[in-house]
Amino acid sequence: MRRSTWISTACAAALLVGGCATDTDTDTDTTATTATTTPTPDYCAPVTSTDLATEDGWIGLIDQAPDTVSLVIDDGRGRTVEHRADQEQVLASAIKVVHLAAYAQAVANGTIDPNEQVALSDWERWYLPRTDANAHPKALTRLGIANAGTNATDPNATVRIDDMVSAMIQESDNSVPDYLRYRLGDQALVDAAAAGGWENFEAPSMVADMLSIFDPGLADADTWETAQKWAFDPQFRAQAEASVQVPTYEDQVSRVQSSFRGGSAEELNGMYRAFADGTYGEASDTILRQLEWQPAGDSVRGIGFKGGSLPGVLTQGFELRRNDGTVATAVWLIDGLPADRFDQAMTQFGVQQQLIVEAMLSPEVLDRIACVV
Repeated sequence: MRRSTWISTACAAALLVGGCATDTDTDTDTTATTATTTPTPDYCAPVTSTDLATEDGWIGLIDQAPDTVSLVIDDGRGRTVEHRADQEQVLASAIKVVHLAAYAQAVANGTIDPNEQVALSDWERWYLPRTDANAHPKALTRLGIANAGTNATDPNATVRIDDMVSAMIQESDNSVPDYLRYRLGDQALVDAAAAGGWENFEAPSMVADMLSIFDPGLADADTWETAQKWAFDPQFRAQAEASVQVPTYEDQVSRVQSSFRGGSAEELNGMYRAFADGTYGEASDTILRQLEWQPAGDSVRGIGFKGGSLPGVLTQGFELRRNDGTVATAVWLIDGLPADRFDQAMTQFGVQQQLIVEAMLSPEVLDRIACVV
């Protein structure tokens, strides 16, 4: 199938943890140790499956298309599996955890009151309709805000800023990151990334990135200037909407790869570990509350994640806090997926998510992945 409608940067949040994965390493010393890359087990069997409806299919993808995958899984007990961990790849909506961290730091230092009421018009000026798999209207509905299927019915109504941030994480709303960037400034995002060990972070604009897919000439312009034109210049907005032509799937993939902001699995994984180990201080409470919005299984205290998707791209990031105080983290980035594989990945990414959680908890599952990296 080829994409013929507006595309999406959202990745649905459908993680199911309780009762699925179990902590099989119950006898392991809970004292934190220095993680080392796990050597390939000597009993590895080849993984030939290409069916992404199965865990073997996702594991096989690493071996069959190694240059499209960047991976880090750190079980927090001294074992780490890596594949091209330092290679930059497009992050899609997984990058939004940087915006979350900047927001949480602003809450911690008193710059933002999480109960502050924001006019819906100020939120939605950064919204690009029909490019988010209905993430924005789904968020409005969850928050009890009347909407017409795209925008809020009453733009003068207000919403708590903390609820806006929840929409960025839970539904993967694309307008909140640009709102936060405008509100906090680029340096707040740079500082938030640096606190987690990610140096030289370059702030993205979701609005400008999406517009550049439909008008590649905008990719060469100042993306933040483009985003602000969309937000504040009605004439520019009207012209952009009127000129939309949806490119082929192959062109979408090419434009995403050539112009969207990226990062490495190593950089993103470092942030997840920092979220859970106290590096962010008081801001960690807000970060974990937002990330860990789904119930965790009996063997874990909390599990937080943020995924993303773009044409050809699927990204996943996780942190998992065990009851014994240890923390596991994982980042799995994929790009370059052809149309048929992308369609299957988007219907079966829950299988991949479950595999990631199992790998963080089970040495046997981690070994299966180590066999192909």
